[in-house]
Amino acid sequence: MPTYKARAIIIKPYKLGEADKIIKMYSRQGQMIQAVAKGSRKTRSRFRGRLELFNMIDMELSRGRNLDIINQAEILHAFLKIPRDFYRFVFAEIISNIILKTQISGDGNPALFKLLYICFTEIDSSEEEDIVTLKKILCFFSARFLQITGFAPMMDSCSRCNKDPGDLYRTIKTNIGFSISHGGVLCRECSAVISSKTQLSASSFRLLSDLFRLKMEDLRDIEVDPHSLSRVYRLIEDYIVFHTGCTVDSFRYLKKIGI
Repeated sequence: MPTYKARAIIIKPYKLGEADKIIKMYSRQGQMIQAVAKGSRKTRSRFRGRLELFNMIDMELSRGRNLDIINQAEILHAFLKIPRDFYRFVFAEIISNIILKTQISGDGNPALFKLLYICFTEIDSSEEEDIVTLKKILCFFSARFLQITGFAPMMDSCSRCNKDPGDLYRTIKTNIGFSISHGGVLCRECSAVISSKTQLSASSFRLLSDLFRLKMEDLRDIEVDPHSLSRVYRLIEDYIVFHTGCTVDSFRYLKKIGI
């Protein structure tokens, strides 16, 4: 069987039979890889500890008829703190599930691999039960995911009539309408006639804008109003579900427990 090498982040393992695993991974080339690791659940498996959820690994694989087969695997980065903290795990799982449920067409997108690595690194480095930081990371991931996949909202012109409202980031002082269905901000006239919209305060609008223009290291140091963060967090979640059809059970669970 022909072989190939790949670097990937594990985003979903499944049990297969008595001793095997099916591993779903997102590769550096921006491809979903689904492969079987034979005997990986055995006590003395050569894969022991290497094929755990969220690990970044280098592999050698053989092409298979239905599933490729992992021959060798080496850990490049293990995000050890994520599985040890409930909240870190749930937020990392949300990110993984967004990738799993949207990247099934086979179109290569290497930028998503880099984004995945950056966000897992940030989650792994966060303090235990630091919900504010985890929300910021998830909002950052979601905004960049929307940019990379071509679903980013219109922030510089009205999403309904395309009117240029000027430099809102510097001049906004009152609430501004945002329509998920139209895909972005609304001018005053369009906001007045559309009922299904969200009203964003000036601070919420600036935070949403920052998510699309700042690097993670810059966003990390910004003081965020908790109310604005929660508002933007919910808005981005609803926006992703509406425009990608991606429903993530972890989102629903966090809502149930008030996060």
